[in-house]
Amino acid sequence: MIKILQFFLVLLFASSGVVWLSENPGKVEIIWKNYFFETNLLGILLIFFFLISTILFVIYTFSSIKSIPKNFRIKKNEKYLKLANNSLDNIAEALLTGDSGNIEKNSRMLKKYLGNDFFTTFMLFNSSLIKNDLNESLKYLRVLESIPKAKYVAERGKIVLHLKNNNQKEAKKTLLNLCKKYPNDIWFHEKLSRIYAFEGNWELAHDSISHLTKIPDELKSNLANLKILIGAEPLDAYKLSNNSVPVVNETIKFYIDHQNLKKATEVLGKSWNQLLCLDLIKTFMQYKVTGDREALKRYKLVVKVLKKYINEESNETKLSLAFASFEAKIWGEAQKYLEQIKKTERDQRVLKLYTKISEYTKDEKTLSNDEKLLPEPKWKCSSCNSEKKEWQLICENCSEFGKIIWSKSKLSRQIEIDFFKEFLQNPLRHLPKMKREN
Repeated sequence: MIKILQFFLVLLFASSGVVWLSENPGKVEIIWKNYFFETNLLGILLIFFFLISTILFVIYTFSSIKSIPKNFRIKKNEKYLKLANNSLDNIAEALLTGDSGNIEKNSRMLKKYLGNDFFTTFMLFNSSLIKNDLNESLKYLRVLESIPKAKYVAERGKIVLHLKNNNQKEAKKTLLNLCKKYPNDIWFHEKLSRIYAFEGNWELAHDSISHLTKIPDELKSNLANLKILIGAEPLDAYKLSNNSVPVVNETIKFYIDHQNLKKATEVLGKSWNQLLCLDLIKTFMQYKVTGDREALKRYKLVVKVLKKYINEESNETKLSLAFASFEAKIWGEAQKYLEQIKKTERDQRVLKLYTKISEYTKDEKTLSNDEKLLPEPKWKCSSCNSEKKEWQLICENCSEFGKIIWSKSKLSRQIEIDFFKEFLQNPLRHLPKMKREN
């Protein structure tokens, strides 16, 4: 309403001015270089209006002509930005599928559209690694090294390339310098620790990462295992991680050595539902047991800890309770726990234990070798899925560090269903098998 009123007032004043000028045109005489011009005020205003309009038109026309190259560049940049956006989408998809050809093609297009050197060269380096063209990777690494902003990325890329080439000697030499240069960088220290561990030098592997702060959980587990391997205090290892069977096993032994069964039982109770490893029960029931009375005491503690998990999906609790009963010479209880395991889910360990129980009880009832028993579970590498009879810190098949876990543990199932970890897996982390130097 106010705007309408303002417009009406402006229109009123303008029309009043025009009417007044038409009624009082006045008289204007101009003498210029012997020329005489005679007009009125309205004519003078029209001349000024014409001159101003002409000047504005000339300025607008000149500006439009002058801005043609600029407008062309803007339209070109808009087009390139749209194409660059499509290239980035294609690179994201190609990274997930490991399509090195598409990564290379779209990286080159991105360089053309945006003039970017850092990201596109890194992607070309990545593409070369995926297709295992190490000579081409080296070429792009040299380009990365020449870009000031890409210096750190190039240093990491150099380590990746050494490991791809199975050149541990050069990788270790370079890592020693980089660990001094970046004393708190987890990535460099973890890679150096991995090389030492592969060489069997547990002490240096431990020292390479022990001083770091804010260590990720996975690296904490590796550090805890290294502490066990170098003979450090088991409690120090256990404080770092209780997701490792060797760590929990040694901690149970430590408390038994110090005649503290209560603490050993607490450690078993806190870790059992996660690890589900019969070896822990074997250690608890057999390590430095002094007689039947001691075995019975430990059996009661095992039952107290494990019985609440007996109805869960895993049969490891039932089998472990059967083993503890056997060690305590409570044969009937041992048989009862074994018979609770479904026939289709029994493995060779059930047969062996049932056979031992039958020998003591003189019971003719036994499991038949003809039954379709599952093979004994083994340790499994979560990286390459290879199976091992015994736990190892380094997988002999894929050289991964700290990836071997008990196949029946809940950790194994968590890794299998960890969709996002697999979905976002970085292709640069897939390194080849290390080769031991002669």
